[in-house]
Amino acid sequence: MRLGIMGGTFDPIHKGHLLIARSAMREARLDRVLFLPDGDPPHKLPGTPDAHRLAMVRLAIAGQQGFEASDMELRRQGTTYTVDTLEHLSALAPGTELLYIVGSDTLRLFPTWKTAWKVAALCRMIVAPRPGDSPEETRWLQRKLFADYGLETLLLSEPGPDISSTRIRELLRAGQPADALIPEAVAGYIRANKLYRE
Repeated sequence: MRLGIMGGTFDPIHKGHLLIARSAMREARLDRVLFLPDGDPPHKLPGTPDAHRLAMVRLAIAGQQGFEASDMELRRQGTTYTVDTLEHLSALAPGTELLYIVGSDTLRLFPTWKTAWKVAALCRMIVAPRPGDSPEETRWLQRKLFADYGLETLLLSEPGPDISSTRIRELLRAGQPADALIPEAVAGYIRANKLYRE
């Protein structure tokens, strides 16, 4: 079993997340992709209540083969660290190959992660290039992280779309439409629950 793990604040989840997950599933031959909304991540604090973010993830992936959502990190007390999630998943499903999906911007932060060497021992990483990134610089970083931490990485062939949750929130707060950037069901949920308004 090859399990892809996609963590994030998902505030809100958008079409870029889904495209990257599908690319990862295809290129890394994943059996499943598990979407894990962050509870209390060390690098970024979500502004929207957990229940809303989890509901939007579930709506976004509904009916998509191989995609699942989990509230595992939302239920954990205190700061949520990737290493704890990986250890928990390893214990739940021994023998499952764990592949953590990140953007190339997140990969640059890897040396700052809690027990980065242990993360490298627990999983491989699938890296989605950011638009405008230098492939040469990303490949250099992959080699360095392997040399320093033993981290094995797979670089996806295409960059993810230039979409960010921050930009979506800005558009919605300004009263502008963002429907082209988010799944239809998520757009409906945001309107129904009056999220991202001033």
